[in-house]
Amino acid sequence: MNRPLDDRRVWMLSVAGGLTMFLVQPPSDLWILAWLAPLPWLAIVEARGIAAGRPWRAIWAGGFLHWLLTIHWLRLPHPATSIGWVALSLYLACFVPLFVWVARGLVHRWGWPLAAAAPLAWVACEHLRGSLFGGFTFANLGHTQWRSPMLIQAADLCGAVGVSGLVMLVAAAVLSRSMRQATAAACVMIAALAYGAWRLAEEPRPTGRPLDVLLVQGSIDTELKHEPAAAADVARHYDELTVAGLRATPDDPPDLIAWPETMWRWSLLEIDPAETLPESVVEQMLGSDAPEVAGAAEADRQRRCREALEAERLAVLAAYARRYATNWLVGVDRQEITPSVPSGARNFNCGLFLDATGTPLARYDKMHPVLFGEYIPLANRFPWLYRLTPLPAGLTAGTRPVAVSIAGHRVAVTICYETALPGAVRTLVRELERERVRPDVIVNLTNDGWFWGSSELDMHLTAAIFRAVEVRTPLLVAANTGFSAWIDGCGRLLARGPRRSTATLRAGVEPDGRGSLWLVWGSLPAWGCVMVAGGMMVAGRWRDSGSRRHAA
Repeated sequence: MNRPLDDRRVWMLSVAGGLTMFLVQPPSDLWILAWLAPLPWLAIVEARGIAAGRPWRAIWAGGFLHWLLTIHWLRLPHPATSIGWVALSLYLACFVPLFVWVARGLVHRWGWPLAAAAPLAWVACEHLRGSLFGGFTFANLGHTQWRSPMLIQAADLCGAVGVSGLVMLVAAAVLSRSMRQATAAACVMIAALAYGAWRLAEEPRPTGRPLDVLLVQGSIDTELKHEPAAAADVARHYDELTVAGLRATPDDPPDLIAWPETMWRWSLLEIDPAETLPESVVEQMLGSDAPEVAGAAEADRQRRCREALEAERLAVLAAYARRYATNWLVGVDRQEITPSVPSGARNFNCGLFLDATGTPLARYDKMHPVLFGEYIPLANRFPWLYRLTPLPAGLTAGTRPVAVSIAGHRVAVTICYETALPGAVRTLVRELERERVRPDVIVNLTNDGWFWGSSELDMHLTAAIFRAVEVRTPLLVAANTGFSAWIDGCGRLLARGPRRSTATLRAGVEPDGRGSLWLVWGSLPAWGCVMVAGGMMVAGRWRDSGSRRHAA
């Protein structure tokens, strides 16, 4: 494109790019067009000159339109989240002009071919978006290709952003109209597909009995979550689905039942020994007229009361586990009463394993709460901040991953948005591998009832598919309102539950156990793109300022 772009053309290309990049994502999901969707924004990159007065404002507006449409579901959980929807869209839109600026600098200042500059700049921006402020990785360009198992195997080299780079490479080669760039792009794509074919062909063969898991998907819209009276209805709903799933194969019970995040609505309770319980609570639990209790030391009465309160919360869970007569992984909140924090309590989002006798086997506390969605910065020191938000309280982050042996297979847990964080899942697998308990399967417990069956469900599932490939570990999803899923270590979707409806899925999971370069070096290649892009931009500015001084 030789003519400088005027204001009108910059606006047209910016808005057109925002729309085409939206249409290839759910809910439209025109995924096959993703190879051409970046063309309007790439046309701005390729243009030799921009005569528009304020081009970056137009480019940012195109990005804002894209994200406002793409993450429209963020307005659904609560009226106040509409503010977050707009604010997050405003922030994410900044990465579009950043991409154009970096790519234009590489092309026009340094003479890079478009098919090299655009993928590097895009990978750098996508990686920054997925890393800063906790990261937002939904709607990556590469996510559109989840239906192409051969292509997405490359994710175990450079992560999902690497697949995004491949899609951008093809789009840039198309726009360049250069045979040399088209040939280079074709060679890269052939290599990626050949690698994918090899990885699919060398998938481990089954060597033993698979892990038999019953995934229970209820359909409870999460407006009920903070209604205490609804807890019994939710438990009854999931219990009926579970019993129906067990009765479908009475002679072949599963090794493990999985309920989604927080679908057991009565919180577990732990009380710090340093916490002094009110005498009225102690008398209510222990009684005031039993001689052996009344004559006991105060410290012993406090201990007895703590144990009774904690056991009371667990007893009902244990009764359900005994009815199911198999291992059970259930999503549940946990509250720790302690005088060591200003609020007087810590709250955790947990996955609890129980065996067939109702005995707890292990508990995983969610390690990566969502910023502003599950906690407010500094609110642990200033609890009154929560009164300014819809959140009743914030979550405390867990400190370590957990793997439990079930029927000879090691099972690890993630909760909710953690499957959208490539680094979090990689860290989980690596830490457990160092403890010699690398998981054979990861079970994600999630409650997507917040989003009323919207395209958030599709984006969440796609993220899980890429995590399975990156760490070469089968991944199961137990999701309230969907999508529950069974994904193998090659990222193939073997079973999926319905949207905003109920289902029980039986998964016979075979371990994968292969290594991957992603597990070795993680996001190092993506950070390399960030460093190259940043270094070239700084060097270009330095060179330009030197040229101006020399001319003066």
